[in-house]
Amino acid sequence: MVEIAEEIGCPDCGAPLKIKPGEAIITCEYCGSSVNLAVGKKYFLKHSIIPASYDNQAIMGEIDSWMKKGFLKPSDLARRSKVLDAELRFLPFFIVNVMATSKYEGVLTRTGQNLTKKGEFSKTYYWKIMGRRGSHFPTRSYEVPAAGKADFNITLLSKDGKFLNSELDEREAGEITTQEIKEHHKFLLSSEVDHITSIDTQVDIKNTEFLHAPVWFIKYEYGGKTYELIMDGATGDEIKAEIPPMKKKGMFGKIFGT
Repeated sequence: MVEIAEEIGCPDCGAPLKIKPGEAIITCEYCGSSVNLAVGKKYFLKHSIIPASYDNQAIMGEIDSWMKKGFLKPSDLARRSKVLDAELRFLPFFIVNVMATSKYEGVLTRTGQNLTKKGEFSKTYYWKIMGRRGSHFPTRSYEVPAAGKADFNITLLSKDGKFLNSELDEREAGEITTQEIKEHHKFLLSSEVDHITSIDTQVDIKNTEFLHAPVWFIKYEYGGKTYELIMDGATGDEIKAEIPPMKKKGMFGKIFGT
């Protein structure tokens, strides 16, 4: 990325923008306009937001409910656990609408014979790219709650939420999308052939949307160990969870483990 002066004003309201190293798209905390730092100009990509439905008090209730449900959790999880930290973050995503077409040739060997196969298949995707580098967020399995989506407005941000700018721009998000879809098509093709001789995947990007979605990151303690729970700030659903192992009972009914 090109060097950018530390002081840069919002192109709409003139307010100073807070710039952190590595960020590519900055959203003004006063008026909600976004700036592409690579060119220092207003960012015109459609920007949407999913408002948070759960504040700190509400998410605590959802955490308690989550701990009490499920067959694979310790029966005393809700009673003996302690929430150490709960932070709401508005995460940046690129939703890339693409049509991908693959032409391939390969060999099927699982039938005991070497059968040459070739063909073509096409798929349409709304591919999600997390706008933060080095994130361990489960982007592929995360279902964006699009029902509550609205045009971006700074007033829709929760007071107790942490807003994260994107460290990627639209161009880089498109490049990552193209590479990931090419790998995905190789995976899909593995159900058709055992050895891929050649594959040519063309990825046609139709449009891209920039979106911020609310996610709660929770750390809790149970049995002297710390676990992570990620919950959707719009629906309260579990996104990813670390669950303590269930306690084991000995032959006389004694419970072992913490």
